[in-house]
Amino acid sequence: MIPLKLELTNFLSYRQPAVLAFDHVDLACISGLNGAGKSSILDGMTWALFGRSRSKSDDDVVNRLATRDGQMAEVRLTFELEGSTYRIIRQKKPGRAAVLEFQQALGPEEWRSLTEGKLRETQEAIETLLRMNYDTFTNASFFLQGKADEFTTKTAGRRKEILAELLGVNEWDRYKEIITEQRKSEENRLALLDSRLADVEAELQQQTARQQALATAQAEYARLAEQKQVKEALLSQLRRLEAAIKQQQQQVKSLNQLLQRQQANLHQLRQTTEQRRQERAQFQALLADAASITTAHEAYQAADLAWQAWQEKANAHNRLQQARRPHELAIERSRSRLTQRQQELTRQAQQVAAMRQEQAQVTTALAAAQAQIATLTAEIAALAEREQAWHAARTMLQQLDSQRQLLQQQLAQAVQQAQRIAALEKEQVATGHNLAQAQQAVSDLTAQLAALGEQRQRVAVLEAEREARQAEQARIKDATTKLRDRLDRLAAEPAGACPLCGQPLSEAHRQTVMADLEADGKSQKQRFQENKARLETLAAEVAALQAAVKQAGRTEREHQSQQLRAASCEAALARIDQEVAQWQANDGPGRVAELQARVADDEALLDKQAEVAELSNAVRDKAVREKQLREQERQAATAEARLAEIARAVAQWETQGEPELADVARRLAAEELAPEAQTALLALDEEMAALGYVAAAHEAARAQRAELADAPGRYQALKQAEAAIKPLDDSLADLAAQIAAQAAQVAELDGQYQTAQAELALLQTDGGDLPAMEKEVTLLREQEIDASQRVGAAQQRLAVLDDLRDQQAAWQADRAQLTLRIQRLGKLERACGRDGVQALLIEQALPEIEADANELLDRLSAGTMRVVFDTQRQLKSSDRLRETLDIRIIDPAGERPYENFSGGEQFRVNFAIRLALSRILARRAGARLQTLVIDEGFGSQDPAGRQRLVEAINTIRGDFARILVITHIDELRDAFPVRIEVAKHPAGSVITVV
Repeated sequence: MIPLKLELTNFLSYRQPAVLAFDHVDLACISGLNGAGKSSILDGMTWALFGRSRSKSDDDVVNRLATRDGQMAEVRLTFELEGSTYRIIRQKKPGRAAVLEFQQALGPEEWRSLTEGKLRETQEAIETLLRMNYDTFTNASFFLQGKADEFTTKTAGRRKEILAELLGVNEWDRYKEIITEQRKSEENRLALLDSRLADVEAELQQQTARQQALATAQAEYARLAEQKQVKEALLSQLRRLEAAIKQQQQQVKSLNQLLQRQQANLHQLRQTTEQRRQERAQFQALLADAASITTAHEAYQAADLAWQAWQEKANAHNRLQQARRPHELAIERSRSRLTQRQQELTRQAQQVAAMRQEQAQVTTALAAAQAQIATLTAEIAALAEREQAWHAARTMLQQLDSQRQLLQQQLAQAVQQAQRIAALEKEQVATGHNLAQAQQAVSDLTAQLAALGEQRQRVAVLEAEREARQAEQARIKDATTKLRDRLDRLAAEPAGACPLCGQPLSEAHRQTVMADLEADGKSQKQRFQENKARLETLAAEVAALQAAVKQAGRTEREHQSQQLRAASCEAALARIDQEVAQWQANDGPGRVAELQARVADDEALLDKQAEVAELSNAVRDKAVREKQLREQERQAATAEARLAEIARAVAQWETQGEPELADVARRLAAEELAPEAQTALLALDEEMAALGYVAAAHEAARAQRAELADAPGRYQALKQAEAAIKPLDDSLADLAAQIAAQAAQVAELDGQYQTAQAELALLQTDGGDLPAMEKEVTLLREQEIDASQRVGAAQQRLAVLDDLRDQQAAWQADRAQLTLRIQRLGKLERACGRDGVQALLIEQALPEIEADANELLDRLSAGTMRVVFDTQRQLKSSDRLRETLDIRIIDPAGERPYENFSGGEQFRVNFAIRLALSRILARRAGARLQTLVIDEGFGSQDPAGRQRLVEAINTIRGDFARILVITHIDELRDAFPVRIEVAKHPAGSVITVV
């Protein structure tokens, strides 16, 4: 990926659109003060490509002023990849999702959209094209502050961790954690399963006890059932007797209730008789006062007629009063409108008087503006000719300046190329010397590898001899055992047949045989001791040879490294020869001299600059005059418009406003207000006078009627008494007959009640204790139910053992499978660990890193330095090897620790290793590393260290299409051919390419 143009708007410290074009820029310095926005350029690239930056969230990348104004951040990155041009546009507004567009160039201003339906899918398309994600891109292309020496200065263990992080193999740690969690989960399941199996086994041991418990429960249930049957028969007899007693009690209760009702009826008849007698006495008193009641009633009727007549007149009078109110309101509204209009017209008269005074002032100002316009028009016409001359001179100056800048750029490139050729000529000598050393080292290492091959063959021969002697030792031991047995048997048989062959054996023959056997035994023992001594010698020699052979891996890697070193030197010499030859063929020194002479000749440019400066005064004067003319024309137009407005207002007042004001004043003075309402009021007043309503007479009639208000009620009561006296007499006679009959019935019921009570007492003497019997039967039933439940529970507990046996078999099968899975997970867990797949991946990557680092170190040190990575180290306490990651640095003086090298040498080693790591990251992602950004922090180094970094960057310049170096140190800016200066202003950061 090669960046071509970066456009930042409202992004971090950049407010206004900032454009950074990388045309013709292969090496540039990004300079500026701390906090100016240098590193924000890098954030812009990564945010456009991957949607990620150093900010915690996407909302944080939006400029704060833009956030306040509700504006969005936008970054446009145009880049080249494998001959095609692409553009990414990413936008973000706070609180909303980002917008992403991905395009491919089809022509100069023609783009084809590659944007997918969703942002995530578009991002995946970008990363697929780049063949890198954010982490790989930043680790490969960015050298960040304080990270260059991180790999070389750490311990071997930490160095492996850093390499694992860079290569991404620490992803296997996540796999290991997942597998560990699975293993622990399975182990927990196994523990739970074991616990369940133990519980099942313990429960199966209770089968005999549960069978005994079932028999006991069944016997108890039979006993309780028999006892309950006897008690239930007794309970039935007691309940029949209890039913008879309840029936007699109900009869006694019914007679008692009937007797009480009849006694209550007798009492009620007697009370009713007394009430009727009191009512007859009251009616008789009213009949005695009948004459006075009738006279009062007639007087009330006359007073009521008089009051009703006055009430009708009062209602009519009130209706007429309500009819007057709308007309009175109409008159008041008319007076208010006329008064308000009079006030408005009075204010208009005052405004017209002020306008007549203003008219004279505006006329004077208009005449002055017109005179000034004529003067300015003449001056502008005179300055127009000088402005045309200024335009022509400025165009010519821009052309001369562009030509000079082009010459300066060509001169800078030519001088830079000359410096590079000089450095290449020096590098040519050092590389030749380095090539000779590498070829000699390859020859020496080839001999060492041949010697190691002989040692391997020697180890094989010695191992074969050792195996043969060990086999012979076993045979000797077996033969010695057999000899000892034969001697023991011969010694036990002094005469008779031979115990070995069965033939007759004399004493002399026995002694001879025993002597031969003992001699043979001594010979076997001597051979055994010789073999033992030789085996010890062989073991020591094989161990020594194997220790030497174990170093073969290091020697082979060293041989491969030296071969790569020699090939790199040969390629470097060919490249140098080609560049120097091309420089000489193109007459490079002559071209530099020619460009220097042309740049020094600036007489025409200076003359044209002076001419433009002199003519620019006329341009400025013309602009001032034109501004003054526009102002005078504006003032004249304003004055003319104001005079016309004043004339219209005065004419309108004289024809309309002034006559209307006089008419309104006249109408208010003459009370000419709502004539229709005034006419209606006069008619209503005449109608009220004709009605003749007198409020005092109305009140007197009302008072007289109120004094006689009780007369109608007394008269009505008199009429009721006259009608009720005869029925009351008849009712009293009937009540007397009813009381006599009711008294006879009460006496009869009382006799029946006394007889029933005597029969009830007789039944109650023969009854038993029913509640006690019911309680006893209920208890027996509950005990029977409990016993039945105990029988069922015992049967269930016995039956569940069969299910447990089936479950036990299934769980035991599960346990076997679970145990096997745990074993496999344990093996997989170890394989995903640091000493498993991760170590294998690092081991595979190290030769590539070592080769790349040495290729670059050859150029940086003129072939005098190289590095070797060791992944194994022999333990001091034994012959075993342990895993490590050591860095050995070798120069003409031999091998030395990293700390013993100078600062410049250490820096070259750090730089070479860091760049080698970047290259392998890019290769593993399937991408070319064409852009390098160095933000290493020059301020932490002394001048010599800064110079070494500049030299290192120039050395690798040809390996990259873009190299960007970030610094805030002023004296380093001139060390690079192009400067990208970043400055912070109140309106935001600004980018300038110098």
